[in-house]
Amino acid sequence: MAIKNSVDWDASAHGGHSYDYDLYVIGTGSGGMRATKKAKSMYNLPKVGTCEMPFAQISVDQRSIVGKNTLGGVGGTCVLRGCVPKKYFWYASHYKHELENAKGYGWQVENNGFNWKTLLEKKRNEIARLNAAVTRNEEKNGVDVHIGRGKLVDAHTVQIGEPANKTVTAKTILLATGTTPSVLKLPLGGEEHCISSDHILEVEDLPKKLAVIGAGYIACEFACMFAIWGTETHVVYRKDAPLTEFDDDCRYFIQKQMENHCGCIMHKLHTPEGVEKQADGKLTVIMKSVESGQEIRLPDFDDVLMATGRTPNTWELGLEAAGVETDPKGRVKVDEWSKTNINNIYAIGDITDRMQLTPVAIQEAMNFLSTMYGGKRRKLDYSKVASAVFVQPPMGTCGLSEKEAIKNHPNLDVYMDGAVSQGAGWQAEVFKFTESKEEMMLKVLVDADTDKVVGIHYVGKDAGEIMQGFGTAMKMGCTRDDLYETVAIHPTSAEELVCIPGIDLMAPERKYRDGKLC
Repeated sequence: MAIKNSVDWDASAHGGHSYDYDLYVIGTGSGGMRATKKAKSMYNLPKVGTCEMPFAQISVDQRSIVGKNTLGGVGGTCVLRGCVPKKYFWYASHYKHELENAKGYGWQVENNGFNWKTLLEKKRNEIARLNAAVTRNEEKNGVDVHIGRGKLVDAHTVQIGEPANKTVTAKTILLATGTTPSVLKLPLGGEEHCISSDHILEVEDLPKKLAVIGAGYIACEFACMFAIWGTETHVVYRKDAPLTEFDDDCRYFIQKQMENHCGCIMHKLHTPEGVEKQADGKLTVIMKSVESGQEIRLPDFDDVLMATGRTPNTWELGLEAAGVETDPKGRVKVDEWSKTNINNIYAIGDITDRMQLTPVAIQEAMNFLSTMYGGKRRKLDYSKVASAVFVQPPMGTCGLSEKEAIKNHPNLDVYMDGAVSQGAGWQAEVFKFTESKEEMMLKVLVDADTDKVVGIHYVGKDAGEIMQGFGTAMKMGCTRDDLYETVAIHPTSAEELVCIPGIDLMAPERKYRDGKLC
């Protein structure tokens, strides 16, 4: 049920102490900004403040992934150097295929090539505009914005560095500092020669040859983009398919599309061993075969992108001084209400690593406000969060992978079409008159005992847009019979998600009974 009315918060009813702020938020990413803005506009907290490091397009102090995280900007990673600029880049690479496909439908389109400098300049201008706009919005809502690194002195005191150089006290403190790119220590060294996802959005010239170390969603998204722009793109990873956190059938399908549709050179089952700088300034990547142990040298890269995960941004946050506990990976430990082990300190978003997604951080912020000031305790169901991976074609997913589903639903039916194990995907109708190699696949997992849909996975055109609606259906307890009763919209790609497990009455591709494959 939505919150409809603003709620006035009575500070005297919450301890009677005098603090500079009723709520102070360290970090102004999507979650932090939502918390401060709505604390004022919805809950009418008298005194709300926040702090953030000085704005820059790159958050580290050198052109290397090992650089210290000393810069930032109101807006945080998603707005300034994450989801938003990444999606601009995705559009820019995707348009190449749109131009090519248009020819198949009679358009006399001439492709005169891609101008990297144009994209880079427009991206920089837009990110600077967004930073200024969100800063104004915070201040317009009555939030005090301090520029400088925030550091806990104790459970109620925050010291803010340059340029603000001030110390404030707060009744309640919310930590929302996000994450920073992780540094993978290479056996032979050379990680200092690698750049991060921050830097790849800011390279002055389009690299002719790029190596990507890692195969998570950030690595795969950028690999697809640069390969489509014409960069010789190599992806080095130790597993037999990328995207280890996702469903296996989707992983193998995406690997095939990255090779055939995007042109990536995939070095699966190879561990990155080191990076060396050549005499001419270019870079050599050293990798080792998981199967044979053979060491292989890949020379002449303009850049090496290390994208092997993200680490909680707790550097100089002062957690020890305030007594805030973290887990062995440095993630701030919180309960289901986002409260740390210190009663007045809460944490949301990627710093807790419950699920590294911007909308999750925003939802956690709203739940924190409702629980703390709105009189209604709210917590997030992480099992049914829809998300998208912007590889090409993109993937939309909600619920459990097949491996996860079997653990909780031993009697499982798997409905699927287009997977590599089935001979691979088919093409959406839009590509009928084109030379496109883009294919699609889909997968629906159903608990055979309850008929509940426990996982939906779709790789293909507009996957993110399609999955948003199915995410709502999943949250409402969608069943296979619901899919049957849903009349398809034809001709569309999305109709396959209701037809294949529904009205088409297809038999399951795989069945599990008592956790065993039949």
